[in-house]
Amino acid sequence: MYDPSELDRSRHWRTAVWALRVGYAGLAVVMVGLLVLWSGSTPWVLAVGVGIWLACAGVMATGFVRTLGELPEPRPGFWPMRAKLLRDTVHARPTPDRD
Repeated sequence: MYDPSELDRSRHWRTAVWALRVGYAGLAVVMVGLLVLWSGSTPWVLAVGVGIWLACAGVMATGFVRTLGELPEPRPGFWPMRAKLLRDTVHARPTPDRD
């Protein structure tokens, strides 16, 4: 049976969670870039924000898929894992002890 604590011990899962957290900051930069663009300035801030978001999305997706491959059968579905990923990005948990 699937144990959610298995995800917390996975290096790839922690990478996906942190990439999504940084991606949130990238989206904030995109919003600022849109405001700057609408005020008549150059689109550099928007481009930086989009670049951050795209890089983080790639790292997050890679970590998500690798974590899914690490889990034993029966694996959880896509939607429950996606919900846990979103929940883990906003609720900090202590790092599990490593033996």
